[in-house]
Amino acid sequence: MSGLSVSATFDLFKGDSTTVKVEHVPTIVRSQGLSPTHRQLQQTMQAAGISDAGTATLQQVETVAANLKHTKNEDIEGTIRQALKMFDNTGGDVVAISELSHILSSIGSKMSVDDIDEIFRQAEVDTFGQLDIDDFARLMMRAAGEEENAIA
Repeated sequence: MSGLSVSATFDLFKGDSTTVKVEHVPTIVRSQGLSPTHRQLQQTMQAAGISDAGTATLQQVETVAANLKHTKNEDIEGTIRQALKMFDNTGGDVVAISELSHILSSIGSKMSVDDIDEIFRQAEVDTFGQLDIDDFARLMMRAAGEEENAIA
């Protein structure tokens, strides 16, 4: 999350104009710590009068952000934990690093092999090649906090 208000973030994208391009609206909304699905975002933008091909005013973007306030995700560590449990095939709150490596390198913003190796070097891998889900979620939160502090 940027720590900037909707208005301040909007100003970063508008340049000399009084509007922003439609493709910037999701970024502005997500900069507020909101996590809407693509469908929620599209429906809310449409309800605010933002067309697919065009621009959006500050008032429209503020309306979208206000209407999506319920999508704020404060429990990021819990969300990481919950996502990892989907890959816990044993029910023991562990995930195999081979499976996690495959997921990290092939889904979403694909991570490089070097980045994945660095994560696993920092994690506690047991003799069966598995990571404890709770420990790994805490590691990810620490890493995210260090990155956020380095940026600030």
